[in-house]
Amino acid sequence: MNDQQLSGKWVGAYSYGADYGEPVKGKTVAFEMEITVVNGIIMGECTDGEATAHFKQPAIIEGSVNDQYISFIKCYPHYWQHEMEGPRFLPKLPSQQINYSGTFVNDRFEGEWEIVTTVMDAQGEAVAYKGVGSWFMKKK
Repeated sequence: MNDQQLSGKWVGAYSYGADYGEPVKGKTVAFEMEITVVNGIIMGECTDGEATAHFKQPAIIEGSVNDQYISFIKCYPHYWQHEMEGPRFLPKLPSQQINYSGTFVNDRFEGEWEIVTTVMDAQGEAVAYKGVGSWFMKKK
């Protein structure tokens, strides 16, 4: 696919992996992404059925595509994370980076996503939590 074919609106969904607790584990969330691709570099915006109600702006997409392989980072306007008590939104903290990677198969991109959140524990030690899941998207 060339840059022109890749640019435009894409629709898809992401799913939370087994590391997430109930009721998030396995949950699937629809999204729409508008991207522009120039010389394999991706820039764009993403809205999804879970986060859009909490943010006034869409998430930002930046990445690259090379042949059948795509890789991009999604950043929401500020921090939010699924925790045991439910979603936690902290407008004063920056968004974590959600790393997406995948390949073009059967007229769609599909792959995995990963997010790493680092926090300080009561002893002042950094503790990292990793969440993973799957995703797909197809040209609208």
